[in-house]
Amino acid sequence: MTIELPFIPALLLILLAAGAGRLLSLKINQPEIFGELILGMIIGNIIVLAPAAKGPVSDVAKMGIMLLLFLTGLSLDLERFKELVMPASGVAVGGVILPFILGYLVGINFGFTTEVALFMGASLVATSVGISASILQESGKLQTRTGTLIIDSAVADDVIGIVMMTVLFSLATTGALNLIDISSLVLFSVLFFVLSLTLGVIAIKEISQRIPIEKENLLLGGLIILLSFALITEEIGLAAVIGAFVAGLVTGQTRFVGPLTESVSLVGRGFFIPIFFVSTGMKFDLNEFTSIGFFAVVLVTLAIAGKIMGCGLGAKLFGFNNRESLAAGVAMVPRAEVALIIARFGLGNGVLDPDVFSTILVMVIVTTLLTPPVLWRILKET
Repeated sequence: MTIELPFIPALLLILLAAGAGRLLSLKINQPEIFGELILGMIIGNIIVLAPAAKGPVSDVAKMGIMLLLFLTGLSLDLERFKELVMPASGVAVGGVILPFILGYLVGINFGFTTEVALFMGASLVATSVGISASILQESGKLQTRTGTLIIDSAVADDVIGIVMMTVLFSLATTGALNLIDISSLVLFSVLFFVLSLTLGVIAIKEISQRIPIEKENLLLGGLIILLSFALITEEIGLAAVIGAFVAGLVTGQTRFVGPLTESVSLVGRGFFIPIFFVSTGMKFDLNEFTSIGFFAVVLVTLAIAGKIMGCGLGAKLFGFNNRESLAAGVAMVPRAEVALIIARFGLGNGVLDPDVFSTILVMVIVTTLLTPPVLWRILKET
């Protein structure tokens, strides 16, 4: 039996679950998000959100992931971020090509059409950057060489995944590639990163030096910058979280970075971010596990192995040691937003049947839950 809750009671229950999840994580020596995801799964199978509550909870959760990526950007060394662009690109490419090929081959070998196999391959591509970013911050490894490589790689991986998703959707809806849309997305993405990390840094540095800003107004200013960058990335076809991350990188070069990080962390980690992770856990239907078959086991196994091998090899080729390469590979394992968008599009347009959709959903659940404890352990030993 499930209970339907309106917005305020649902929000209260989510925050209680977040608190209980953090206590659980502390007890078993795991990262906070592990407990938040687990408690989210439990309450998500007991309650359902009333129709009027789904939108507001989703919006609060979206703000949570944007604040998490903004904090990640604030904490990173921009020069090190730039230095590791090439190795990160190698890690991202390895983490895109191998999982895509494996997913495609699984589809073909299990007798699905080429179109279904392409959707399956694409669903294995994009990493959920928020999961690994949270673990890196909590473990104190975000500003290390390995931590910066992981975030660099995850952002590049997300951009490549979104471009691939655009290609796939174009093929599915029109039967042909819309080269203008794809070229525009790539061009605007490159321009956004180049201009943000050059002119954007100069402009925000100049503004921060010329305008006297009181400490109590720092959070307001930071949120304006965050939402502005998120809006720009959404307008050019990228995810809002990428804009939030770049906003953090740019704002992190100002003299206000210390107090701003403190203010954003207080609001984000105290309210918005735990709501994101608990509500993510709530989306996972435990009934999906009752229908797991050999096909699902194969897809999940290859989804994990493809990222670890592809990203790990990419890191190894650029001089990272075995432990660092393993950390990079494991950090890229969780899938969420892009995989779910691809699966929902495929189901809604009649490309994927409900069984394939459920299998992709199980893959998302397993990779999201498996990563926090495994990556936590590896980072502690790195």
